[in-house]
Amino acid sequence: MKKQIRLNLIFHTSGRHDAGWKTFDDPTTLVDDIDHQIRYAKLAEEAKFDGIFLPDTPAALGKSFLRKPRRGLDPVVTLAAIAMHTKHLGLISTAQSLQGHPYLVARSIATLQHVSKGRAGWNIVTSQDDYMLEALGLPPEAKLDRDERYAKAAESVEIVTALWDSLPKNAITADKENDVYIDPALTHPIDYKGKYYSSKGVLQLTGRYEGERPLLFQAGISPESRRFGSKYADVLFTSQPNLDKDRAFYAEVKGYAEGHGRNPDHLLVFPGLYAVVAESDAKARQAKAEIDEMMDLNFLLNQLSGQVGIPVEELDPNKPLPVELFEKIPTEDEVIQYRRNDIGGVSQANGFTVKQLVHHNLTRGQRTIFGTPEQIADIIEDWTDTNVGDGFNVNAHVQPLGVERFKDVITELQNRGRYRKDYEHATLRDNYGLPSSRID
Repeated sequence: MKKQIRLNLIFHTSGRHDAGWKTFDDPTTLVDDIDHQIRYAKLAEEAKFDGIFLPDTPAALGKSFLRKPRRGLDPVVTLAAIAMHTKHLGLISTAQSLQGHPYLVARSIATLQHVSKGRAGWNIVTSQDDYMLEALGLPPEAKLDRDERYAKAAESVEIVTALWDSLPKNAITADKENDVYIDPALTHPIDYKGKYYSSKGVLQLTGRYEGERPLLFQAGISPESRRFGSKYADVLFTSQPNLDKDRAFYAEVKGYAEGHGRNPDHLLVFPGLYAVVAESDAKARQAKAEIDEMMDLNFLLNQLSGQVGIPVEELDPNKPLPVELFEKIPTEDEVIQYRRNDIGGVSQANGFTVKQLVHHNLTRGQRTIFGTPEQIADIIEDWTDTNVGDGFNVNAHVQPLGVERFKDVITELQNRGRYRKDYEHATLRDNYGLPSSRID
């Protein structure tokens, strides 16, 4: 039997495309309209997506918020509201591992696990951009280097997961005769003292719903991120510049998981996928091109300039990216070096002009595919069968149209026996086919 495919929907309030909001008659409520979020989630459940993933940042009103609406509603509160209007859809919330305290994350995600009846996930993030530090009143020197970031994140995860197990269900004895509601002898208090965090005590609710803890998700591309995720996460999100690197990532993290004593099949890998579905490949490309033209080209050129460390004056929209300047303008910035390899490679491989490149780059590294439902299903099947991923994080270029059209891809995969016809289980863990996390 061929491997079953899993699919999440990345829950962008107006779609992945930065100009998607311009297709709405009234986009002014996209940051704070819970009814809009609920309608979108119900559409995802109708399409039979396994789950929705809410990206988030506590970066106050960062610069990117000024050009594109981002959901301003708190992710856990939003997902709790969505849980009341859905029955099967997985609900994956982003929460910080570097800022705030792990106890608060443990309680918040455990609450979502109970409210959703076993459908919660925690996307563990280690971001520390300038806007976030400023919003939280932290100085620039509060930034940690990559090794420290993941060391601190590890402490956060260890505290959160220990707290989830600190109040087992059997400790709630509700012994009326002896006036005991919770028997402290049956609890598992934590006493964690780390370099970055400390925590002592018992969480005030059970961290597991019917014995199952929330799922752990993690996204990243750095070597440190891969090692961290393969140790702690149930699902890894990734975005690689080409399929060979996707397959290398897949093999690498599965190997790391095995080195941690885990069954590598129990660590799922979900690359990002930016899909534009239409009646033909040409119509799909035309649909994206029409929205691309809604973007400010000068803004995109300046953005590319910063990404690759080349003066904007050197970027002619109608000529290829001048990759020869990478050697003439050296950089020690690891992020710029990575982007030069990534963006420069994409530009050369596709023969893009700079204008075509910046429009392509709007997907931010997500693999872009165009075509009919049948064509896109062919690609997803092939990538699943050749170890690109165990499933995919789907980005709809605009919504709700993008989700409605991707539903036809899911129907095609169902007809081929590669995707379940309906939800077979009540929890996200079971729908992913992951083993139980119950403690005997």
